[in-house]
Amino acid sequence: MDWNTLRDLIEEAELDELADAMRGLDQEQRRALAEPLVEYERRARLPENTADLFRRSAALAVAGAGVLRVSELAPWLVRNELGQLLDWAAPFPEPRGSRAADCVREILIAREAPLPALAEKLAQRLRPRGATDLDPWSLITALAGYALPTGDGFVFHWPAAVDSEKSGILRHFRRDPRFLELVPRLFEVDGVARKLARHEDVPGWPDALAALAADGEVDRLVLLDGLLGSLQRSGTRAEGAPLIDLHDLLAPSLDEATERVGDYAALVPDGHSTVAGFAQRELLRLDEAGRLPLDVLLDVSRAMFLRAEKKLVRVQLSLLDKAIRRGNGEALQPLAVLFSYGSVDLQERALKLALEHAERIGPELRGELAAAATALAPDLRPCAAEVLGAVGPRTAAVPAMSPVPRSEMPPPIASVDELAAEVSAHCASLHREWLIDPVRVERIIAGLVAFAHTDRAALRSAFEPVLAACPWLSPGSQEHNEYLMFQLDTTLSEVFDEVIKAALGECHGTVGAPVPASIPGEAEWLEWLSRDVDRRSLWLYRLYELRVGLAVAPRPFLMSTPTEASGLIAPEALAERLERAAELGFEPWEHDLVVALLRLPRDAAIADRVRGLGAAGASVARWIESGGLGNPEIRRAVRPVEVDPWGDPHFEERTRVTVRFPDSADPVRKSFDDAAAGRYSMYHEFRWQRAVPSLLPAHRDVSAAHLVAAFEGGARRAGPVLDALVGCHGPVGDGMNTVLAFALGAGEAEDRACAADALIALESRDGLRGADLGDAIADLVIRDEVVLGRVVRAVRDAASGVPRAAWEMVAVLVERLLPAEGERPGTALADLLALGVELAAAAAARGGSSRFVKEARRLHQVLSAT
Repeated sequence: MDWNTLRDLIEEAELDELADAMRGLDQEQRRALAEPLVEYERRARLPENTADLFRRSAALAVAGAGVLRVSELAPWLVRNELGQLLDWAAPFPEPRGSRAADCVREILIAREAPLPALAEKLAQRLRPRGATDLDPWSLITALAGYALPTGDGFVFHWPAAVDSEKSGILRHFRRDPRFLELVPRLFEVDGVARKLARHEDVPGWPDALAALAADGEVDRLVLLDGLLGSLQRSGTRAEGAPLIDLHDLLAPSLDEATERVGDYAALVPDGHSTVAGFAQRELLRLDEAGRLPLDVLLDVSRAMFLRAEKKLVRVQLSLLDKAIRRGNGEALQPLAVLFSYGSVDLQERALKLALEHAERIGPELRGELAAAATALAPDLRPCAAEVLGAVGPRTAAVPAMSPVPRSEMPPPIASVDELAAEVSAHCASLHREWLIDPVRVERIIAGLVAFAHTDRAALRSAFEPVLAACPWLSPGSQEHNEYLMFQLDTTLSEVFDEVIKAALGECHGTVGAPVPASIPGEAEWLEWLSRDVDRRSLWLYRLYELRVGLAVAPRPFLMSTPTEASGLIAPEALAERLERAAELGFEPWEHDLVVALLRLPRDAAIADRVRGLGAAGASVARWIESGGLGNPEIRRAVRPVEVDPWGDPHFEERTRVTVRFPDSADPVRKSFDDAAAGRYSMYHEFRWQRAVPSLLPAHRDVSAAHLVAAFEGGARRAGPVLDALVGCHGPVGDGMNTVLAFALGAGEAEDRACAADALIALESRDGLRGADLGDAIADLVIRDEVVLGRVVRAVRDAASGVPRAAWEMVAVLVERLLPAEGERPGTALADLLALGVELAAAAAARGGSSRFVKEARRLHQVLSAT
């Protein structure tokens, strides 16, 4: 068979005839056809040719199975989407799928290809926590043989693949018993638990697994131990709910629950409220049966009294009460923790319980409770003193801390081995975390550029272990002079992977060479990008430029590498880089210099020093002299009109920062001779939200205004984004106050703790105005965007470090949220007033005769009297 005949068969999509031809090829013929087939597929993927690609993808998969080396088939079959054509649900071991699937399997069998080994290679390419990728998953299942892969990626996508069948999960196991051996892995791979939830009232994973356990097909205790272990790692209700459903369906006996009392107790301190409530329920069941050891009860009570959920605390208090009534005086000891609880009504309940059982309090415990009683509300302390003895004065507020230092930028990566280790750590972190680490990304980018310039052979050698674990980073069979496959749905993480591939591939240019003005397939991509503000990301342009530059126009180093972890570049460092570039005779890459300009501090004063350093130096000088982002014309383009996500249906569109430069021309292909740059969006993909502030590190409020969407809806896992904003420079304005208001009302305690830390850092460094933040919080509370009770708890946690700002916040909140006469008080308004009393008391306890202290004493006296 010659190439023209094979091409005609592919384009006609005659699979049977194509498969017959493939089975008759010998080694010499395969070798001759491989190169033109690869070239044909490359051209078919260019944007102008993709219309026919889907129709031909099955034929390409069949042709590749007959022609290519087995080692090349994994990426080939994934690219050509053979998996979507498979119906692997037929009985194992003979899954019947589309004709294309049958043809591929028959050809590979005829070639005596190692199918399980190919399945394992495909499985290695599946990434956990990525988008649900059912096509290669289905192909892996069909080729795997009697033992399925057990890797995290394969297990992660398993529930979604089964749910897509719409034929029932239990039937899935009956059809393909290979999956029974894989069941324990459901509880070991992070992120899988949330995929096991029931869909409405349809029997789901919990029902199917419980049925398998009832029939003896899976070990019931393995399921029980697995779900309890997974619950200890689960951070959200979505992850915990299906596991709790499975637990209830398994219905552990009292003996089984008693053996696992430590597992239940371990869920209380850090578990989601739903998980902690479930554990409390099971421990209560054991207590009622007389199976709960006293030491476990005491430890669990101490942990529960540190939680914010009042309902759980009340139940635990009742559990202690029962233990005390049974004659266990030691059960009074955890009340010391509850004396410092943020809610006065629960402090009062704890005190009443202590007073009711005063005869059971020994001398040592009495002293411990008296010491803890100093944290009680002022009106409760006299009552405590009557029974517990002298109660000391409430501890005065801690003086304001010295400014919290900003994080320093780690030193540059010093060797190819260190660079390989950093890339490996980056890949591993994506399996555990949702957000990329911008500091790590910057160091990796700088290292790739530097070592790709000095010694690519050493770089490739150092990366061999990384590619074995992360095969998707391998350059593969296609050379990098083909640049990026211009896909309209390409993500930033995918382009970042392409940057790594480009550094490991061959270089087809010299230092100083300009980036090509035209690249095959690029024009349509850029035209589409220019029309879509959602994708006009400066990060995307920057990474794309790195990808192409490493392949055809290398540079010895970058201009845009930060000198501070916030993303800021010291002006002297940029000047030194420009001087070195002038000495070596090259101009920086376009977007590399754009990012460097945006990262300069507001007071950069290096215009005279860099003005004569080529076109790049002249551009930097013009940017600084024009005022940079301090220029009112540019500032108006950058800043949103207002921060109002509630009254404006176009808020999400308008709050994507747009950066315009003076005399801007085409955003991608232009010389820096005119001024630098173009127009970009600060639109942020979810994984890259943490990197947004690093592009405008001297203008924190601008970035914050456009990251508001990341904090709405409970601010889940937004702590790293908040830390990135806090680490930047510039005044705290409407944007940052709105972000802080959302963060203080976050649904999870760990996220609120990040917000409390942010208040302390901002107040110590940047003059946080509590009244402005109070107004932002009040707006959100009034619109039911934030729960006031959560905000009160977070402000109380931060109050010792920011007493003045905390009082200013509370004062504004009380003024704006206090109900008019006849109106019903809002939820948690009592907690807000109690916090006001505490803050006033703390201020009144200070020494001195300043007006602030005097007014605080007067306010405290009034509040105490009423």
